[in-house]
Amino acid sequence: MIATYDRDGYDVVYLRDDVESKVASLAEGVHEELVIREVGRDYLEELFEAGALHCSMHRFEEMTAFHFIEGGFTGLFVSIDSDADVPLASFAETCRAQLE
Repeated sequence: MIATYDRDGYDVVYLRDDVESKVASLAEGVHEELVIREVGRDYLEELFEAGALHCSMHRFEEMTAFHFIEGGFTGLFVSIDSDADVPLASFAETCRAQLE
């Protein structure tokens, strides 16, 4: 799944057919969580002293989810199969480029 979001809602850019019903039942809750994460962004940036927060990742049994934060409660959500082997740096840069 690939989706952009803002404070008011989300737009699905790509969705595999086999996960459509699951996404339909979970999307609103995930959207709320992504927006809430923006509130803690400043705290994490200060805590780690490593510059601007660009992305967070959550790895589950069935998928790996990436949250790319743009700011102003906007961003990009990307999920891939948990067994997908992607080069992290180039994958993250490609995803972030979609926000520009």
